[in-house]
Amino acid sequence: MKKYAILLICVVLFSGCGISLLKPKPVQTQPLTISADPLEKLQTDIDTVLQETLFTTASIGVKVVAVETGEVIYEKNPHKLHHPASTTKLFTAATALARLGSDYQFETTVYVNADADIQVPKNIYLKGRADPVLQPHHIVKLADILLETGVKSIQGDIVVDTTYLDTVREGPGWMWDDRPLRISALSIRQIEPEPGTRSRALACGYLLKNELMEKGIEVAGDVVPGTVPLDATTVAEHLSPPLADIIKLMNKPSDNWIAELLFKTIGAEVMGEPGTWQKGRDAVNEFLEEIMGEPPAHRFVDGSGLSRYNLLNVELLTRLLVYMYRNFELMPEYLASLPVAGVDGTLRNRMQGVSVEKMLRAKTGTLSGVSALAGYAVTADDEVFAFGILISHYVGSATPARDIQDQIGNYLTGFSRRSVSNVSGESVPVETE
Repeated sequence: MKKYAILLICVVLFSGCGISLLKPKPVQTQPLTISADPLEKLQTDIDTVLQETLFTTASIGVKVVAVETGEVIYEKNPHKLHHPASTTKLFTAATALARLGSDYQFETTVYVNADADIQVPKNIYLKGRADPVLQPHHIVKLADILLETGVKSIQGDIVVDTTYLDTVREGPGWMWDDRPLRISALSIRQIEPEPGTRSRALACGYLLKNELMEKGIEVAGDVVPGTVPLDATTVAEHLSPPLADIIKLMNKPSDNWIAELLFKTIGAEVMGEPGTWQKGRDAVNEFLEEIMGEPPAHRFVDGSGLSRYNLLNVELLTRLLVYMYRNFELMPEYLASLPVAGVDGTLRNRMQGVSVEKMLRAKTGTLSGVSALAGYAVTADDEVFAFGILISHYVGSATPARDIQDQIGNYLTGFSRRSVSNVSGESVPVETE
């Protein structure tokens, strides 16, 4: 009994001191969270994408920049030169907006000699100034205006004047199957060049002649090339839509015809008539030097990107994109001209049903063995990134390259600087005030 009494006393004493002989309960702790840098994760994700087998042989250049701060978000081979394909149009559009203005209009004009009797002029002169969206019904409209002015008959010829641009019809470095463009200062894409001469301008002249004759206006002579006299009088004029609308028609479907006529027009307006590919190139380079001081290594020879002589890198692409976005005067029309992911233009069937849909605007570019994408992405935090992705020197379909571009675009639009990773590695939002 004495032993049991002692044991009981010990139990009571230990209990009173807060000491228990019972098995202690496990300590309840919160699971550890491991903070992850969202930017590092984004960079790792892009690095992982670029481990694709495509790049065993293909070349890649990627750069992503925050447009407001200039922070480099990601870059890989930013100075390596690539064929830009149709991302060249980003430079054509930017220079056109900066040098010509968003309200610039292309003119197509009919003249008569200064001393002519308006009812029976000897010749009439049809002059084109490189309107890239000229349509047959616009020529019909010119014929209607002539009828309204009282013209009864034309005693001589219909003279077509294409001196606003040079006579070189094929761009430098174009492949043989790109040559059918055959642009001139007076061209309608839907009308085939006149047989024998291969002249689109003469074809436009014959369209005007036929319309005049159908309206009862006699034309005694023929359609011939020539120049408008310096003292000629304007009797009819057609103006194109403003440039802001035309660059949408160029960039969204990636229209080479519009790009090349616009490129030469820039040359004519900035460097003087006639417009040439060389003058267009000089005007673009002058613009880049003005906004960048010393632009990265590059070479432009045309406005559409058809030529493989064109070379540039993602450093130049992103610097242009950042400049244009920060320029209040130029940015709205420039941005509006770009295809929207999953919605329209050359991105209509890409990046649908994921975070990047509608949140990315970019210009595509494709040649054999070349795939490019450059533009703007809006992140989950509404931050705007300018990016360029140039992939070249691969064989086969462009689909694998485009899939990589789309995946990177999806990472950019899904990016948030406010995320952490929990112990399971899942991304969770951080509450902010």
